[in-house]
Amino acid sequence: MKHLQAFVLSLLLQFAACIDYDGWMNIKIQHSINCGGEKYCARGTISLQSLRAGTPIIEQMQFNEQHINELNELAAVNGFYTIRSLVTTADTKESEFLSSVKAKTFLDNGLSDVINAWVLPNGAVIAVSFQVNNSSQTRLPRNVGSVNKITSNFYLRQVEPAAVPDTASYIQKLEREREAREKGELKDNRSFLAKYWMYIVPIAIFVMLSGATNPETPAQPAR
Repeated sequence: MKHLQAFVLSLLLQFAACIDYDGWMNIKIQHSINCGGEKYCARGTISLQSLRAGTPIIEQMQFNEQHINELNELAAVNGFYTIRSLVTTADTKESEFLSSVKAKTFLDNGLSDVINAWVLPNGAVIAVSFQVNNSSQTRLPRNVGSVNKITSNFYLRQVEPAAVPDTASYIQKLEREREAREKGELKDNRSFLAKYWMYIVPIAIFVMLSGATNPETPAQPAR
C-alpha cells in the first residue's frame, strides 16, 4: 500500500488550470467505527454536479457517544481511524480508495478533517485522501454524552500526468550526434572508458571467466 501511495503521489507534480472533461461525481464516505460488526459503515456523502465548478454538497452524520468512545479506545493504543471512499462518476464504475489518520490526531483536531479528490483532465479520479486540519482545535473530552458534528473541507485537485519522453526523437538525436562525431563535426569530450566500454567490458568478462575456470594449482609443500 505504501508503494502504491508513493506511486500515486509521484503523479501529482503539476496542477492543471482546468479540467477538460465535465460531469458529476458522487463520493460515499464510510468509516471503521461503530459499525455493528461490519468492517465499514456509512459516514456521509459528497456530491458534485459539475467537476469544473467544483462546488460540493457535503452531508455527514453526527458522532454519538459510542463513536467517541471507540475513537478514544483507538487513540489509547495509537490506532488509526480509517475512511473508505467509494467514488462514482458519469463515465466510470464505482472505485474504492482507503485513507487513514491517527485516531488521537482526529480527536485532537475536534473531528475536523480535509478530504481531497485527485482528478485527471479527462475526469478520471486517481486518488481520494483524508487528513486532519493543521489548525489547533480543542480536544474533545474522553466521555461525551451528546452528539458531535464532523467538520469536513473538500477540495477537488486537478492534476496532469507527468510528461512521457518521445523515445523516437531521443534516438534520432543520439544518432545525429554519433554521425557528427564520426564526421568530425562534433568534438567528442567523453572519457576513455565512455568511448571504448564496448571493447573493454567483453575483455574483462573473458578474463574473469578464465580465472574462474582455470584456478591456479596450489604450491606443493616442501618435503
